[in-house]
Amino acid sequence: MSSASLVLLKGGPSCAPQVVQAPSGEPGATVKIEYCGSWEHYEFTGEYSDIGEGPMPVYRWTRHQPGAE
Repeated sequence: MSSASLVLLKGGPSCAPQVVQAPSGEPGATVKIEYCGSWEHYEFTGEYSDIGEGPMPVYRWTRHQPGAE
């Protein structure tokens, strides 16, 4: 997987993944991941970080949504 297709997630549940596949569609789209039967939402910060995989867009946790959408 190339770094261009990865995003770095900050905040949210401590055991949730920190690096995930980028959402399809426009850059900066909301990232939603299913975690323990609920959804965690992340928004693009406008920042990029390199954690050894190349520069990745940074997304910050914004909210938790119980249950499946």
